[in-house]
Amino acid sequence: MTFVFVWAIGAVSLWGNSPAAPEKTHVQPMPQSVAQPAPSFWQPVGAVQAKRLGRPRLQPRHYRVVRLNVAGLKKALATATSIGATGATGAGLVLLLPLPDGSLVGYRMRPTQVMAPELAAKYPELQTYAGQEIGNTANDVRLELTPAGLRAMLIRNGRTFFIEPYRSADTQHYLCFAKDSLPAGSKKGFETLEK
Repeated sequence: MTFVFVWAIGAVSLWGNSPAAPEKTHVQPMPQSVAQPAPSFWQPVGAVQAKRLGRPRLQPRHYRVVRLNVAGLKKALATATSIGATGATGAGLVLLLPLPDGSLVGYRMRPTQVMAPELAAKYPELQTYAGQEIGNTANDVRLELTPAGLRAMLIRNGRTFFIEPYRSADTQHYLCFAKDSLPAGSKKGFETLEK
């Protein structure tokens, strides 16, 4: 029996939405302790190109569409370590993640273990990570990378933001949006599906 973990937010149809005006979000600059700028694996997708992608699977009122360099991200995440990501020495992978206002925020990432070791060994393609924002460790992120794509939940200054696949089976295009921009009734948590 195989179990697949799915992060479901729910989809409410509001066909016709397009990326709205950027939300106001303050992003702190990278501190001097970061020796090199972190690489970005994200590219903005314009409104015309986003429309060509078709209808997104989720329908937040305000969002930004971005394209992810999946191969580059996987290679970078493979270098994340539990020890270096503690923040004590400032070592570890710094990953830039997009926000709905178009900005990128740096997080120091570390791998996490959410499955029993036997399951993790059986399904190495299911990877989970946690991180803290550079310059503001009260802000954090939880991220998963699976064959279905990337999903992330960012807690920043009391608000929750999501990065979710634009549509099913598309691991290159993503929606960035605030939880409070989702329509009422579409904010479901984690659920487990049996296959």
